[in-house]
This record gives sequence, C-alpha cells and structure tokens, in this order.
Amino acid sequence: MNSLEMENEIRVLLGSGEIGVLEGLLVDSADWGVNIRMTLNENFVEVDLIKNWDGFEMILLDDQNRSSIQIDELKDILQVLKSHY
Repeated sequence: MNSLEMENEIRVLLGSGEIGVLEGLLVDSADWGVNIRMTLNENFVEVDLIKNWDGFEMILLDDQNRSSIQIDELKDILQVLKSHY
C-alpha cells in the first residue's frame, strides 16, 4: 500500500463515526509515515503512524506526553482511539 492509499484508508476509517464526534481531520503522509491531527470528542489529538515489520507504530502525542503502541492493521487505530479518548 502506498502512502496515498494509506492516507485515504485512514480518512475512511476515522470518518466512519465509530469513535465519537470527529472534527477538523487532517491526514498528511510524509517520508517517515503519516501524521494525523483532529479534534475527537472535544480533545485535540495528534498521532504519528510509522509502518514497521510488525504492522505500525502508533505514537500518540498528548500535552507533551508521548506514548507508543504497536498495532497490526490500520483498523486497529479505532480501538486505540476509543480507549484513549
């Protein structure tokens, strides 16, 4: 999957409405991976997504805190966001 396809799949996943109230979604691919910014349930959320051998490293950037979660597939983003926000 190229970066444009990954960008589009992320937009569709997040736009499905399964995670709550979503506003101002920005999905931007770069050489290193994908940056996602949005307002989710009235919280500003920033996620860096980096492809690796085991799937994806999902880095949540929140108020100067940084946590990293390994996910297998892009659809796993929804479960992580539901549990954090």
